[in-house]
Amino acid sequence: MSLRVAKNRTRTRILLDISTSATLGLRMKRALHLVLFSSLALSACTSARLSHDEARRKILEIGRSNLVPDAIEIQRIVSQTDTLAIAEASVTLAFQFRRDKPGSEWRIEAVRLGDRDWINLDELLAAVNEGRRRATVAALGKIAGAIAKYRDSNGSVPPARDIITLTDALHPLYMNELVRQDAWGNPIDYELTGGGSSFRLISRGPDGRRGTDDDIVLDSSRPTAP
Repeated sequence: MSLRVAKNRTRTRILLDISTSATLGLRMKRALHLVLFSSLALSACTSARLSHDEARRKILEIGRSNLVPDAIEIQRIVSQTDTLAIAEASVTLAFQFRRDKPGSEWRIEAVRLGDRDWINLDELLAAVNEGRRRATVAALGKIAGAIAKYRDSNGSVPPARDIITLTDALHPLYMNELVRQDAWGNPIDYELTGGGSSFRLISRGPDGRRGTDDDIVLDSSRPTAP
């Protein structure tokens, strides 16, 4: 026997099959803040502003996606410069639930976007975290490069107590882009080491906790990649 619950029909549709293996189809609104640079978003546009249709087409191209157009709804586009735009979109997602036996706890097993194949949730999260890890390594590298410029000009590293006072000293003279957070949205930690002659930049990683195995550390006394 199956149970169909219709609620907020323009936003949410839930199909729940009460069995050992259950599939939950969920129309869900999620804001996607997609940064579209000129090389991607504006290369095929004659207009200085990114259109909704162009944004939708570019989103569909990600990973050669097979998403049907109706699966993506562009909410609004903010054109900040001639080469940068942010598109806020809603995407229809489906979640597949499974439990080990009747009466046990349900868990999310897979996710599907539009009409694509099901993606294992663990694999999806691992891919997302790997992308965020690379972005965080790049962010730490930008800050370290700015600190090196500061040291060349001032003879020492910035005597800052945290990422706020550090970037206040670096931006905009030594770094164009203001970077204070890692790709998970957590503040980057800045520490002076070696009696103030060197420094350490630390991201707390996916779990957001300091001192765990997934921390990403750039130590200027150890010039190796995080």
